[in-house]
Amino acid sequence: MPISVAPLDAIGAEVSGIDFRNAPNGEDAAEIVAAIDQHAVLVFRHDAALNDEQQTAFAAAFGPLQQLKMTKMLGKGKTRLNNPVLVDISNLDENGNIFGADDRRREFKMGNLTWHTDVSFADNRAVYSILSARVIPPDGSGDTDFADMRGAYDALTDEKKAELNGLKAEHSVWHSRALGGMDDVSDKEKAIWPPAAHDLVHANPRTGRKCLYLASHASHIVGWTEDKGKALLDELTDHATQLQFTYTHKWRDGDVVMWDNLATMHRGTKYDDHTHVRDMRRTTVMERDMVE
Repeated sequence: MPISVAPLDAIGAEVSGIDFRNAPNGEDAAEIVAAIDQHAVLVFRHDAALNDEQQTAFAAAFGPLQQLKMTKMLGKGKTRLNNPVLVDISNLDENGNIFGADDRRREFKMGNLTWHTDVSFADNRAVYSILSARVIPPDGSGDTDFADMRGAYDALTDEKKAELNGLKAEHSVWHSRALGGMDDVSDKEKAIWPPAAHDLVHANPRTGRKCLYLASHASHIVGWTEDKGKALLDELTDHATQLQFTYTHKWRDGDVVMWDNLATMHRGTKYDDHTHVRDMRRTTVMERDMVE
């Protein structure tokens, strides 16, 4: 079945014509990649929530999937989802109960409220994220904001583009978690995800379009003083998250959203996570195979 693509905002498009009961064939996957190259964020409205097998099969059509490290450790070896390629973006523990206020998994997830790019803190970066809404809060809260790093780069002055050429930022998951209030990280935890450095500007390998590569995981510019590097990162983040570059997704049960991590940043927004269940599950397509 041919897909149809309807633009939503500064970025983003709603896609119809995809049957999630079957994994995309080569032609469908190529159409989806072409659409995400153009729009950066794709929204699939789905009346019934995907099951884990459907989501995994859909994501695997686009490349190797992320294998999880952090969830088991933070949960002391316990996980709610019995699938190594599903990231649990819920507020639920292994028994399906809402996290207590002092649960380290809740504390870790507070970092998701900052502007970020998934897995930028690893040498092997995330390409696509596919997030499905299984249960959303009854008041509809918990939106996700997206920012277009391509449009943000295009809008820079020639002088600023020249300044950024060749610069690298160092990314660490523990930097973003500290911003979210998590400041008691052990050496064992730090060793699981050591920092990684990435170019501040890169290009889509298919279209050649340049974009910024930013995240709250980025702590400093390699070779610069900490203060100077932080000032540049803050300046670029403020620029890239202006209203004209953003799209806010208001979730409905069953929604599936796919985005290009190499062309966007995103952030979660607050909801009453002490009272309401929010069950979201993410599969993540990586640049290359990931072996733990």
